Amino acid sequence: MKYWLMSLGISLTIIFGGGFLIRLFRDGDFYIAEFTGGIIGINLLLIRLFITKKNSKTDDVLFK
Repeated sequence: MKYWLMSLGISLTIIFGGGFLIRLFRDGDFYIAEFTGGIIGINLLLIRLFITKKNSKTDDVLFK
C-alpha cells in the first residue's frame, strides 16, 4: 500500500479527533486520550506531506 501513512493519519484524525471535538463541544469535557490520538493523526499527515515534498525535490534532474 503506497499511501498507508496518509490513510492511518486520516483514520486517526477522524476517529479520535472527531470524538474529541464532539465531546468537547457537547459536554465541555477534555479527554486527553482522544486529544492525543487526534494530534498523532495530524502529525502523521504532516509527516506524509513532508516526505512527498522531499521525494519530489530529489526527483528533479538538477539534483541527480
